[in-house]
Amino acid sequence: MATISAAGIGSGLDVSSILEQIVEAERAPTENRLNLKEATLQAELSAFGTIKGAVSSFQSSFGKLTSAALFNSSKVSVSDQDVLSASTSSIAKAGNFSVEVKSLAQSHTLASIAFDSLDEVIGNGDLTFSFGTTVYDPGTDFATGDDTYTSFTNNTERSSETVEIDSSNNTVSGVRDAINAADIGVTASIVDDGSGFRLLITSDQQGLDNSIGITVEEGGAAGDNIDTTGLSVLAFNGTATNVEQTQAASDAELTINGLTVFRETNTVTGAIPGITLNLKSADIGNPVQVSISDNNSNEAEKNISNFVSSFNEMAEVFNSLTAYGGEGGQNGVLLGDTTTRNLMQQIRRDLGGFVDNAGSFNSLSSIGITTNRDGTLALDSNKLNDALSEDFDSVAQLFYANGNSSDSEVIVTNSSLSTQEGRYAVSIGALATKGTFDAVATTGPITIDSSNSSFAIRVDGISSGTVSLSEATYTDMDSLAQEIENRINASNSLQSEGLGVSVSYESGAFKVTSNSYGSDSKLSISSENSALGFISGGVSTDGEDVTGTIGGLPATGSGRFLTGSGAATGLVLEITGSNAGNRGAVTFSRGLASKLNTLLTEFQNQDGQLTAKTDSINDQIESIFQERIDLTKRVNDIEDRYRRQFSTLDVLVSQLNATSNFLTQQLDALPGVTFNQN
Repeated sequence: MATISAAGIGSGLDVSSILEQIVEAERAPTENRLNLKEATLQAELSAFGTIKGAVSSFQSSFGKLTSAALFNSSKVSVSDQDVLSASTSSIAKAGNFSVEVKSLAQSHTLASIAFDSLDEVIGNGDLTFSFGTTVYDPGTDFATGDDTYTSFTNNTERSSETVEIDSSNNTVSGVRDAINAADIGVTASIVDDGSGFRLLITSDQQGLDNSIGITVEEGGAAGDNIDTTGLSVLAFNGTATNVEQTQAASDAELTINGLTVFRETNTVTGAIPGITLNLKSADIGNPVQVSISDNNSNEAEKNISNFVSSFNEMAEVFNSLTAYGGEGGQNGVLLGDTTTRNLMQQIRRDLGGFVDNAGSFNSLSSIGITTNRDGTLALDSNKLNDALSEDFDSVAQLFYANGNSSDSEVIVTNSSLSTQEGRYAVSIGALATKGTFDAVATTGPITIDSSNSSFAIRVDGISSGTVSLSEATYTDMDSLAQEIENRINASNSLQSEGLGVSVSYESGAFKVTSNSYGSDSKLSISSENSALGFISGGVSTDGEDVTGTIGGLPATGSGRFLTGSGAATGLVLEITGSNAGNRGAVTFSRGLASKLNTLLTEFQNQDGQLTAKTDSINDQIESIFQERIDLTKRVNDIEDRYRRQFSTLDVLVSQLNATSNFLTQQLDALPGVTFNQN
């Protein structure tokens, strides 16, 4: 007889295949939607990365247009590049200087006796290296001992270093390697001069205060440390000069417009503010002319041209990513995006605006920069160069943030991104003062000799090192004051920090005054000199910072500089002159580069529009990840439900088949009953 068809075991159907098709039908629409959404978001995220790169590149292009110091980049020329070269920084001012290089800075070098081989044993013990100023006359013949070691003054800013020599490193090459491995500020090398192998020991630092002293400790009697056997053959100190001084330590000496300047190295900074001199050779009697000029029109033209080119590159990126493809075309990834549209609108608004206080050239169009139909900029180089030639300062003020003061002795020196445009009244409570030291009273004449020719002073926290005066009898105290001033200001450590003092003789005592202003301006005697009155009875008075208000709000003083708060946050004024009280007003305005710098910085910072946009996209991508997890769970639940239903149906069909078989058997057993099988 015929049977009832059933699923699963009863029917032989492929239940797994059926379930897969059902599940895929449930999954596919949602998964396709999520895939498309994620691909779109990833493309947008990548596009915003491209936007960020283009914006950053554009912002970098006009960095030199954002401040007066950077815009007015100086140009330096040197009449003899074989003697020295020069470079400028943003603080350099125009000027002409006559520079005579009298001597170059040198590193101290000592040479040992000649050894027969690199493996020859020198000896065991400790080599202690000290650094300072050596007064030494090598005489005419090192071999005969015709030399005079007068003195050694420690450099208080450098510590002594010890190198241990034992059986593992006591050969000529071993001592060299041990010294170099210690990395203590000296370099050892070996030279074969024809008579044998000589150990050369050279200070890593140039300058008079960095010469080398070597003491030896061999562990035996004191005499063993200074004789000419064993490790003591390397001694160089007040009691033993067993090595030869082949090159004396020396400072660079030069004159700048007749003023003598000393430096430890051949790179001279701080002598002329904003100028670095690189000394190459001495040329006594032949001064080199160094000229610094402001208003470098060529550099300004180049920077403005870079500004235009970089803007156009950024605009092309924006146009490409926000383009409408038209019928059959492809739209840009960020078509219709409000973040990019708003940013470009703000940029174009700033570029098309006028700048207050900019003088005769107060817009981009006035200096030859116009807008093309596609939104890019066009530069008329001839018109720009004419503008730079006619009024360089006006062109500069078109770009950078600038402030004008009604008081010529109140100078706007800086501002920040937070400084708001406006007019700010300036009121001074107290002017800045300098630190002073009033010595104990002394009367002339004063004789300076070897017993009282030196002292040391700390200027604004920096030690002068030993200051040595010229030995003479001074009947004119003003002349001695000038000698003290010159010698203090010749200190390498003070010169390298740009520090100095003035010295006067007032009311029977010397008075030392720091060149700097404010609470960091301090003077103290660190090594006394009773002949000058530089003793503990002298009085040190620290300097004080300027106090006052800007725009009616308290300002922070540092030396002569006053920094505003509130709307004037970041506005820095230098207060010169001698009057406290009301000092007029300062008008602050932003040039185009300054405005754009603020706009683009805010756009890219952590709480800016770009970050907010990319964070939102990343959040959406993260939510898609969660939706995929939810989809998988939902589809699995559907599959489990259908599988249970098919299982239940399979059991039911099996039961029906069993019933069918039973009934068939019963009917077949009835007598006289015949079934038609067709």
